[in-house]
Amino acid sequence: MAPSPILLNREVIRVYVGALDGNGISRIAYVDLSADNPKKVLRFSREPVLDIGEAGTFDENGVFPASIYRFKDRILLYYTGFQLGQKVRYFMFGGLAVSTDNGDTFKRIKRVPVTDRSDEGLYFRGGPTVIYDNNVFRCYYSAGSEWIKVGGKLRPTYNIFYVESNDGITFSSTGTMCLSYDSKKEHGLGRPQIIKDNGVYKLFYTRRMLNMRYLSGYAESRDGIKWVRKDKELALNPSKSGWDSKMVYFPNVIKVKDKWFIFYNGNDYGEVGFGYAELLSW
Repeated sequence: MAPSPILLNREVIRVYVGALDGNGISRIAYVDLSADNPKKVLRFSREPVLDIGEAGTFDENGVFPASIYRFKDRILLYYTGFQLGQKVRYFMFGGLAVSTDNGDTFKRIKRVPVTDRSDEGLYFRGGPTVIYDNNVFRCYYSAGSEWIKVGGKLRPTYNIFYVESNDGITFSSTGTMCLSYDSKKEHGLGRPQIIKDNGVYKLFYTRRMLNMRYLSGYAESRDGIKWVRKDKELALNPSKSGWDSKMVYFPNVIKVKDKWFIFYNGNDYGEVGFGYAELLSW
């Protein structure tokens, strides 16, 4: 689940993923792909680069990548941690692990969330993604405090928020809402991914639909605060048949040489793996 690509060097795209065990608990691993031909798998990690947290912590019941970002001589792995609840199904908050060896190993910055529970997100405040811009870390994440019944089951609701940080570690407990879900079609906007291209902020995210499918969304902004949704312009739609015929979600974009690739999950919540597409007319 949740493919998160980074250009490891000129020859290799490393994609961090959440790898689920037989109990549905995720740990973070990676797959290395050829930068010249991403269809070609070069290698994959035999062990997790980030395991679940200690018993009782926010990430004791699974971790998967929220985003991956290179900053100076470090690679920052923002991740989502899960903890089961009793009166609600689960809680979801954002953590941070750092690599100083070009992404081979990671160490948690701290054992508590960097996007922790607050009034704007009692149950969910996770999926952080950052960009270092104008001497600050601009962070986008999902937060919510409500469960609603969708398809006969209680489902989480959350919107996308924005907050700034001086160090990429310490974030305010209150952010600014940037994008809200359309209750006529959706019950949440999750796992945002931020990039800046030619002076335009571009945000990719997952749309949790009322028909129980996951789709991909896209928005643009000139200031990083006020956003215009352009979901249809992304044109990343389910295929007519095959592994991504029902779901196309967890979009994550990377520029490789002169091309833009978007990695994503397909049907059944990543059960059959992940794929990619090339963005044209970008």
